[in-house]
Amino acid sequence: MIVAVCPNPSVDTVVNFNRLKGGEVNRALDEKFFPGGKGTNVAKCINELDEEVVLLGFWAGPTGKWIRQQLEQRGIECYGPEIDGWTRSCYTYRTKDVFNETEVLGVGPEIDTNALQKFYHQYDKLLKGSSLVVMSGSWPQGAPDDAYASLINRASQHNIPAVLDSAGGQFAKGFDMKPEAIHLNKKETARFTGIQNIRGMLLKLAEKVNLSAVTDGKNGLYMMHDHQLWHSTLSLESILGAVGSGDALTAGLCVSMIRGYDDVTTARLAVACGAANCLHEEIGMFYKKDVDRLMDLVKVEKMEVAAL
Repeated sequence: MIVAVCPNPSVDTVVNFNRLKGGEVNRALDEKFFPGGKGTNVAKCINELDEEVVLLGFWAGPTGKWIRQQLEQRGIECYGPEIDGWTRSCYTYRTKDVFNETEVLGVGPEIDTNALQKFYHQYDKLLKGSSLVVMSGSWPQGAPDDAYASLINRASQHNIPAVLDSAGGQFAKGFDMKPEAIHLNKKETARFTGIQNIRGMLLKLAEKVNLSAVTDGKNGLYMMHDHQLWHSTLSLESILGAVGSGDALTAGLCVSMIRGYDDVTTARLAVACGAANCLHEEIGMFYKKDVDRLMDLVKVEKMEVAAL
């Protein structure tokens, strides 16, 4: 079983416009609602790949209840404390102009020490039946900046590998705890390492992490595992939306780790998952049949590690 951690879930709202005009009234063509947040997306995708997964989060008010109901209808069990307030909403605007794929991320509720301890307690219980933990996204207001670090440390005490997909202070402190694998995009990696060269970035990450995945949009995935460097790409003829592709890719990495895939197969599955998300209206979601079809189209190239 995989435990997906999503401290700050959201109702993901996709709003379609022809065009957006600043400072004026804009009428939407339609809007659709999906259970979201990075860790939620990862859990949805793992479930679609037919692996057992549960989701741990904080759940607030009617929006939190709605997300849990939607996920449980898909067969994903949800755990974690119910707290005051409302679980946040995040918006993606899809338009036919420069504002296409504009995101507005909500703030969400605030947690206190009591809620945090309940969260940790539930996490410890879930660890006992898990084979891997994946931690994604931001934390609600009030969380300590070493919250992911604490979760990684707890997992390591049970010899359970942890995958971290976050940014900022939470990522930095979590990285110091040496998770088994991480996923960042290139901009986040450059800020964290202070290095612009992709090989240099990955060599820096490899000092503490066994598997590092750095994504660079259309330029694909750069993955270092056991000091072997791989570059994987896939071109799509049409893209409905790219938001959530990183979460889908993270899910592919997790499933590969559980199944013991080799590096080439891992890269193919991860990239195929990220690309399949672009074909699906729902953010951070795909159809397994698309992943299976796209895997054969992924190009994987081994790179020289020492060439800086």
